[in-house]
Amino acid sequence: KGIPAKGGPLIPELSVVMPAYNEETALPDVLDEATAALDAMSGQWELIVVDDGSTDSTPEILRDRGAADERIRVLTQHGNLGYGMALRRGFDAARHLVVAYTDADGQLDLRDLAALYPFLRDVDMVVGYRIDRRDSGARRFASKVYNVLATTMLGIHARDVNCALKMFRSSFLYMIELTSSDFLIDAELFARAKQAGLRWAEVGVTHRAREGGSSTVRYGLAWPIFRGLLGLRRSG
Repeated sequence: KGIPAKGGPLIPELSVVMPAYNEETALPDVLDEATAALDAMSGQWELIVVDDGSTDSTPEILRDRGAADERIRVLTQHGNLGYGMALRRGFDAARHLVVAYTDADGQLDLRDLAALYPFLRDVDMVVGYRIDRRDSGARRFASKVYNVLATTMLGIHARDVNCALKMFRSSFLYMIELTSSDFLIDAELFARAKQAGLRWAEVGVTHRAREGGSSTVRYGLAWPIFRGLLGLRRSG
């Protein structure tokens, strides 16, 4: 599909999946911003927030927002089953032709989806890479090491494997099979796309400092990470 005519919505229909785990501090503002961004760029949209067993007030916030706006669909996982599992459940529930995902911590700006969308004319997946990343030095270093490891082991080119702003047509999800339950799902998306002969484009996106909560991604356990990436490599 091409870009709609001038004056119409940029993205005719869009499903956005947003995993959430203990994000009570950021979530109210994130949902406000997401609603405004999606209203501005899409004629028909849904925000699928998957609560991954939160133990703070995240479930109550989502219950109230979902009741107030039917376009905010809340799915609940019983127990902290993992980021990848939350994404996969959201993908399975998506109803629209274009699917994207992001995190619930507010570090990425959904308005950047407007910059990703035009590339879907020519590729199967559009992935963001964080410009001027607003994380600690230690976290940036760990992420850089992981990115080098993942791209080398999987034989892919990607500036920012774990950037949680990616977009694809819904048909993309039928052409690959995702199995990861944790943060390795980001690398798996690239690995499965490569295996299926699919193409992707990279677009620079805004990154902001985290204002509350803590990241659920952990880079410290080297062997499980290596073993997970090796499994993805061998599965091809």
